[in-house]
Amino acid sequence: MKQTIRLFYCLIIALSHDVYAVAQPSAGASSVALSTYIDPLVEEKAAGATAVLENKLKQIIAANGFSDNLSRFVIAANMTVVTKDVLGTAPATFAYTVDLVLAIGDGTEGKKYASHFMTLKGVGTNPSKALIHALRNVKADDSAIQAFVAKGREQIMQYYNSRCDQFIKEVTLLGQQNHFDEALYRLMTVPDESSCYTNALAAAERIYDQKIQRDGKIKLLEAQNHWSANPNREGANQVARILKGIDPRSPNYSDVAAFANTVGRRVVEIDGRAWDFKLDKEIGLERERIQAIRDIGIAWGNAQQSDVIYNVKHWW
Repeated sequence: MKQTIRLFYCLIIALSHDVYAVAQPSAGASSVALSTYIDPLVEEKAAGATAVLENKLKQIIAANGFSDNLSRFVIAANMTVVTKDVLGTAPATFAYTVDLVLAIGDGTEGKKYASHFMTLKGVGTNPSKALIHALRNVKADDSAIQAFVAKGREQIMQYYNSRCDQFIKEVTLLGQQNHFDEALYRLMTVPDESSCYTNALAAAERIYDQKIQRDGKIKLLEAQNHWSANPNREGANQVARILKGIDPRSPNYSDVAAFANTVGRRVVEIDGRAWDFKLDKEIGLERERIQAIRDIGIAWGNAQQSDVIYNVKHWW
């Protein structure tokens, strides 16, 4: 009997492990990215409830399998106050009815893909609390919202699938202009479920190679110039910090190693002590390389968020 129970628990653990493993995204996998956008006029109407609306949009993104990253594709919101009443109670209670419109589309081209309309009601001891109460009725897992999001996702996938060749050409041109980080950002926003993903990933790896080749040359020259101006242990330590930023995959890594050896020998000649520096010659797994590419793209995208202007004025 004890053996049966033990076997049962082992089976449960094994199955749980398999389910967990299946649920994990593959290395470098990319989900459909959506940015959030709230019409600027909403702040005037929302009496401080804009942050709640923003959070609701982010919940919809997360609950429906999107990633909340900078993207040309947006989930946007606009809200109109239909009625506002002050109820004759002590203290006064505010009752609001609002119309909320959600839309998903291409914020660069200004093309709306899907929209969803809701009428919400809320009460509170002040206008802000009444509006917040109304917005809390927006549920990310609501079937109507899920249908709306699914329609938007379908159109986004169609964008990548139908324009893949042109998209890759445009991004490749960015790489040729040394806009490597922007190019990697755009390529790594292609979702892995798209037929364009394999081509986008291959292009991203090519551009990443171009980036590390250029960065390797620049950083090696910077290190050499610094050493020429400061040929001492302190200068060597600064050289070490610069050289550590060069990817071992860089085509000039043999030159980096030769220069490091030269600095190391000179440091010993100067004060008789070895230079405590070793180049990183380990090349990580391919999935680590893909993650590095993704991290570069995400960092670039995050730095641009405040400067993005979306074309959604005809969506309402």
